[in-house]
Amino acid sequence: MKYQVARYLIFTLILSGCANLFGERRFERVVTPQEFSAIDQRCLPLSLQFNYDECRLAMSAGDAVQAIAGAKFESACISLQSARSVHDNSALAGLHIWCLTQSNNLSAAQQLLKVAITEHSVDQHLAYAGAVVHEQSGHYPLAHSLYSDLFAISNEPIILQACARTALLSSQAQRCLDCLDQLLIATGATTQNLTMRAAAFAQMQRYPESMAILVNMLSDWPNDIELLHQTAYTAYDYAAESGDVNLHVDAASLLRRITEIDPQNTHAFLLLARCYRVNDSFNEAVVSFSRCIELEPNNVEACHEFSDLYLLYNDKRSASKVLNQLLNQPLSPSARQQTLTKINQLNP
Repeated sequence: MKYQVARYLIFTLILSGCANLFGERRFERVVTPQEFSAIDQRCLPLSLQFNYDECRLAMSAGDAVQAIAGAKFESACISLQSARSVHDNSALAGLHIWCLTQSNNLSAAQQLLKVAITEHSVDQHLAYAGAVVHEQSGHYPLAHSLYSDLFAISNEPIILQACARTALLSSQAQRCLDCLDQLLIATGATTQNLTMRAAAFAQMQRYPESMAILVNMLSDWPNDIELLHQTAYTAYDYAAESGDVNLHVDAASLLRRITEIDPQNTHAFLLLARCYRVNDSFNEAVVSFSRCIELEPNNVEACHEFSDLYLLYNDKRSASKVLNQLLNQPLSPSARQQTLTKINQLNP
């Protein structure tokens, strides 16, 4: 395990700017076994919990756990820095790295991780902290590999859920479903796991199964905005993939709900306009395209599709107007050239 985890974590050591993470060595009173037994580590993932030998020389470790229990992660970081200045090891370093990620200080966590893996053996503490850092950094396949290694050791549900989450983010939909099947046995069905299952089905283009989950959940939680977004966007993808007019009607109904709740949602207006176009609802499509472009005047995709809509109804004048207005916006060279080409095709 040590060598398997290490190969994912080891990268170039960057020392500059690291001094503030360590501090000078100083003395702290030794923790007694009785004091250690009073430290309630239930607020920590199992992979980050430490034993007596790993903290007995650093009284501040207990203060850090207490701060974490109260979601005071910045205070926990200060206590852990103090503890590590007395007695540094992989357990305290891993916990410190994790606390930095929880306090939204990813750059410091990345920096400390680089140092820690050169000074300590890579065990479950650093592996878990490294997985969290890599996930937050967008390195999902690497994070998934680390979580998978950890689950093989601990069988901890929170690790299995992280495996499922990072598998989905890595476009490994079947692996995500396998993890969720195991979670179902361990924890039962939860809202988060159901939405992940629906997303995995959608990623595999198994849209009927995905929509069955989402529609059922939305009927139970109609005011869940995040769930509404996932359901509407999945419904649109299903409709677009199938070309079915009735599915576009269903998607439009959901997308309208999003635009009513969030009238600044450019993406929802664009998808809604596309649904109306497929359903031959010209006036509604014009309204939705216009609102999308009002919100984002340099949206090349929307402007080109809006122009094409006018052309479909033989209105070259309006089609040309949309494209010329787009040219007044800041565009990339390629987008500008594409727009000029479309204008030239309108006026051969």
